[in-house]
Amino acid sequence: MKARTTALLALALMPGLALAEVSDKTPALWHIWAVALGASAVCMAGMAWRRWLGAALAVVPALWFAGLLLEIHSTDVGPYLYAEQGWSYYLQAYLALAVFLASLVLGLRLGERRRRASGAAAGAQSRT
Repeated sequence: MKARTTALLALALMPGLALAEVSDKTPALWHIWAVALGASAVCMAGMAWRRWLGAALAVVPALWFAGLLLEIHSTDVGPYLYAEQGWSYYLQAYLALAVFLASLVLGLRLGERRRRASGAAAGAQSRT
């Protein structure tokens, strides 16, 4: 009788055990920041050099971030991830995305400044 009660109790608690581990199915914070900083550096340099190159390079990290945000906000993972990791995981995921987007804007501005400076220098040379 005691073995049967233990078995029934173990079966009743099994769904709780299965739902307890969702953090191993999502990227760790160091991985999110590594992708964000690495992609930011590469895409900012590409955007500063040629706009089309920066846009082409930004496609893969943008899709990665879209997948990450869809995953952490899904109905089957999101609530349990929030319970395990807390609000700071979500905050850092969005901050990493903001750093990536800001690097694209910064690269665009640096490229525009470089193009304006080289255009002004070429115009000054042609007048002399």
